[in-house]
Amino acid sequence: MSRLQYIKDMSLKELSLERVINAVKVRVKDIPHYLSWHGNSSFAKQNKAKIEKYHNIHKGKRCFIVANGPSLKKTDLTLLKDEYTIGMNRMYLNAGDMGFMPTYIVVQDIAIQLMQFRDDLDALELPKFFNWNARKHFTNKENLTFIRSDYSPQFSTDLTKTTWAGHSVTVICIQLAFYMGFDEVYLVGKDHNYEQKGTPGALVYSSGDEKNHFVQGYYKKGMAWRIPDYKGEELAYRMSREAYEKHGRVIKDATVDGQLKVFEKVDYNSLFKK
Repeated sequence: MSRLQYIKDMSLKELSLERVINAVKVRVKDIPHYLSWHGNSSFAKQNKAKIEKYHNIHKGKRCFIVANGPSLKKTDLTLLKDEYTIGMNRMYLNAGDMGFMPTYIVVQDIAIQLMQFRDDLDALELPKFFNWNARKHFTNKENLTFIRSDYSPQFSTDLTKTTWAGHSVTVICIQLAFYMGFDEVYLVGKDHNYEQKGTPGALVYSSGDEKNHFVQGYYKKGMAWRIPDYKGEELAYRMSREAYEKHGRVIKDATVDGQLKVFEKVDYNSLFKK
C-alpha cells in the first residue's frame, strides 16, 4: 500500500474534522522540538552521539521485537532468555508472571504511554529509547536515549537523522533493529487485532478490563488510549519489509495467531533448537 493509496482508502469517517484538527495541533506543538533536533542543539548533539554508539552493535545477529498483545499468554517467552530482544511500552510488566525483561525497551506515544506511566518508565534501568519530544519529562540518565520522529512516511536507516513512527511503536522498534545491524528480526506478540473498533486515532477511556494486551488491567479504569490506525501501520510495515529485503535482511512475523498479513509468517517454536 502506497502513501497515496492509504489516503485514497480513508473513509470520510476516518478523515473526521476532529482528526484533522488534532493533526494540525500536534504539528504546531512539534515545531520547537523539530527545531531543537534538526538545528542540532547541544542536547541534540549529545543524544545523537549516544545513538551512534548503537550503530551496527549487533551486526549479523538476530533479535525478537516483542509487542504487548494477548498472544503473549500463549507464547513461551522463556525461550528468549539468551536472545536479543526489543520490547515496547509496558513490557516491563512481564518481569513478574513470565520472568521476562527485554534487552532494550522502546516507548513512543507521549500522552498514552510516556506520561500515564512516567514513573514506571523513568525508573527502568535497562537501555531504553523514548520519544525525543518527551525529553524534559524524564531523568537524564546514561541508559536513556531519545529518538526523533517526523511526519513524512519513510523507513530510516540512520536514527541520528530522524524516523517515522508509522502509527505504532513497533515501527520504531523495527527501524532501531535495522540500525543496530540485526540481520534477522522476528515479531512476537503483534496481534494487530484490538477487540474495540472505531475511528482510527479516536481517544477511548479504559474500562479497566480490556483484553487487548498480555496482562489484565494494562490500562487502569479511566486511563486514555487510542483506536489503532491499521492502514497507517500496514503502510509502514510494507516500507519496513521492502527496506529489509533490499538490504538482504530477514524480517518475519512469529506472533501466535496474529492478524498482521504484511510479513511472512513463521512458527515461533520452530526458531529454537530442540
